[in-house]
Formats: sequence, C-alpha cells, structure tokens
Amino acid sequence: MLRKLIPFIFSAIIFITLSPYTSQAESGDFTYTIINGEATVIGFTGEPETLEIPSVIEGCPVTEIRDNAFFSCTSLRSITLPDTLRVMGHHCFYACTSLERIKLPPSLEEIGMGCFCGCVTLKEVHISEKLDVLPDSCFRSCTSLESIIIPQNIAVIEKFCFSGCTNLENVSLSGRLEQIGSYSFYMCNSLRELYIPPSVTAFGTEAVGFIPAADGTSPSSSDGFTIYGERESHAQEYARCNNIAFSDSAAATGAMAFIRDAASSANPAVKLTVCGIAAILILLLGILFHRRGSIS
Repeated sequence: MLRKLIPFIFSAIIFITLSPYTSQAESGDFTYTIINGEATVIGFTGEPETLEIPSVIEGCPVTEIRDNAFFSCTSLRSITLPDTLRVMGHHCFYACTSLERIKLPPSLEEIGMGCFCGCVTLKEVHISEKLDVLPDSCFRSCTSLESIIIPQNIAVIEKFCFSGCTNLENVSLSGRLEQIGSYSFYMCNSLRELYIPPSVTAFGTEAVGFIPAADGTSPSSSDGFTIYGERESHAQEYARCNNIAFSDSAAATGAMAFIRDAASSANPAVKLTVCGIAAILILLLGILFHRRGSIS
C-alpha cells in the first residue's frame, strides 16, 4: 500500500516546491502580496492622506500596483511611488477625489485604463518616459488639471483619455505621437488651441475640438478652438472634415511656436520638456496678467 502512495507523495512534493511562493500582509496604510520574489500593492486600509510606497518590501522589489488598489480612496492627498514600479493596474487611483499631484516613476512601463479617472483635484502629473500608450479614460474628468506635457515616447492617446478635463488649457503633444483616440479631448472647454505634429496620422471620432452642444444632446465643434499643424497634414484634414479652424504652424507665435519647435526638435527628449515647460509658463503668465488687468 505504501509503495502505491509513494508516486503521489513525490508528485505532491514537486508541485509544492515548484509552485510560486505567495504571501499577503499589511504595511501601514496599504496591503500587499509577494509572488515569485516581487511585491504587489493590492489595497489600502483606513483613510490614509499621505502614502509612500517603498521600493522594497520583505527584501522584494515593489513592481506593481494591482487593479482597483486605491479605488475611491477619497482621503488620499499625495502618494510617492517607488522607482522599481513597472505596472499600474486598471482604475488603481479611480475617484481619489483628494489626490492633488503625482509623479509616475521613470521605471513605469504600463498603466491601466481609468487609472486616474475622476481625480477631480489632481493638478499636476509627471508622465513616465517609458510609457508608449496613455490608455482609455486615464485622466478622464480630472477637472483641476490645467496643463500636461506628453513625453516623446507616447505613440498613442486612447479614447476618452482627457475627456471632461474642463480646466485643461495647455497641452504639449509628443512629436512621435501617431494616434489620438475618439473623444480623447472631448469637453476640454478651456483648451483653445492645440499644435498637432505631422506624426499623427489617425484620429478617432471627435478626438479634439468638441464640446457638448448648447442643448446638451450631442457634441459640437468648439467655436474659437484652433488646430495648429503642417499644411497637407492629417491634422489639417481632420480640421477640415470637422469644421474646426486650422492655422499653418509656420504662423504660430509665442507659446504655440515653442510647442511646435519642441515637437519637431531633432533632440525631442530634451527640448520637449524644456520648451513645453516654457510654453506653459508663458501661457500661464499671460492668463495671470490678463486676470489682474480685468480685476484692476
């Protein structure tokens, strides 16, 4: 009888030995799990206001924040992410309505859809240079976001990415951007102009330049919105087909010229950041002086 059981016992030992080691635990205001020597943040406890996710837990690098990990964590105001982080799951900071700023670490390679959707107080975002896609609804309804610089590695902005960012005024697009998905900048009521580089060859439905119609029933092209771009480009064709004002980028001045030159720079990884920031500062200063003039 014992001899007959030996093969089964041996198989069980092998299975247990080769199975990934998993543990789940709590560290302060968040919970985590360890699988195959890597730590994943899976949730939060209590009502944290400030969080710092360490780069190492129990000797294992923190490489992932799982789907829905901080879903509707309304108390969270700021979070520091480790440089070991590679993946952020779907909706992991969805509806964190008190979150004001976040820096995505340079190690980050993948981000899930709706990651910051509904973060209505989010004012500042630094996007990782390793990402190549900004996913569906990533910053949707971030109504406090006023400016964004899309780094050179981003090739695709998926649908609804910045939809409903009603205070977004300044956008600097990557000179290597290829696709802008449907409704990516829909209902960005404060966005009055956008330089679209010639690298963009695909536009989704009402990708840019559309706001809700006056009756609220359907989208309509925004009066006073202008697309800057190159002649005979896909951007010009998109503007023509959607009755949106188009201006040759060669005529651009001031901040828009900075953004244009940054996107077409021979060394975009450096110049996009510098020129993009300069452009945003110029625009913000203009707005500030305009407001002061109005007040006086």
